[in-house]
Amino acid sequence: MNRKHYYNNEEGRWHHVWHQSDLKKLDMCPEQARFIWSGAVNDIQGDGAALGTACHYAVEQVLSLQDGPTPSDLAYGAMVEAFDQGLSDITPTIEGWNSYKTVDKMTSVGQTKLDGWYNDVYPNLTPTDRVEESFKKVFYEDDQRVVTLAGQVDLIDANYGVVDWKFPKRDYTKEKWQYERWDIQSTVYCWAMGLPQMTFFVMHGSSGATSSMTIDRGPGDFSFLWRKIEAACRLVEATDLTVWPLNDAGWWCSEKWAPCWSVCKGKRAASEDANG
Repeated sequence: MNRKHYYNNEEGRWHHVWHQSDLKKLDMCPEQARFIWSGAVNDIQGDGAALGTACHYAVEQVLSLQDGPTPSDLAYGAMVEAFDQGLSDITPTIEGWNSYKTVDKMTSVGQTKLDGWYNDVYPNLTPTDRVEESFKKVFYEDDQRVVTLAGQVDLIDANYGVVDWKFPKRDYTKEKWQYERWDIQSTVYCWAMGLPQMTFFVMHGSSGATSSMTIDRGPGDFSFLWRKIEAACRLVEATDLTVWPLNDAGWWCSEKWAPCWSVCKGKRAASEDANG
């Protein structure tokens, strides 16, 4: 399919590289994931995701100053400048204006979210140089395949463990029970970093409100992750399939959110033979 998933003829084994975002796409709709990975369609860059990217960049620049979690004119100025630059760079890539509608609204909301992070979260962090730490580690290998997990962690903190920043419209921490049951990001990141917990800091809404939740992960979670990824690998390896399982039971299956809508549910009749 691509260089993330290929068969090595010399070895006689498949090689797979999985990011947690890939596994999330599969959970939402395997067929949509196939369309994106194959290059048949491009994933939609929405204004909500773009704002999150710009905010992440701003936080990264503050933490990279390595002067400790001490609010200062230098730190705040670096955050504001980085946010403006990040938003300016990413705005031209936005295709879906579904959350904030305008650049001015994105700028206002983004700055408020960052102020919340700067005032409520930043002073409580432990000084560290483990910012935006990338990983690419072999998860398991056998005679059939080599499976690697890859990704990038926002921060490793002595008190909070693996840390991830979220800048959504709603407060994810109200759904902590869901994250505890099936969040794949915390499972992948905790395994990769060898740490038992992951903390999400959530800068939500447009008022500067912040919240957090810590998710514990252990051997049982990693064992299930192995089963989940093995099943995903076998699906990729079934190269004779012309379509993967379809999941239209959610908000993502719509003309507004699905980049493959015009070549999938928006085009095909329900009576069509899926593998015909």
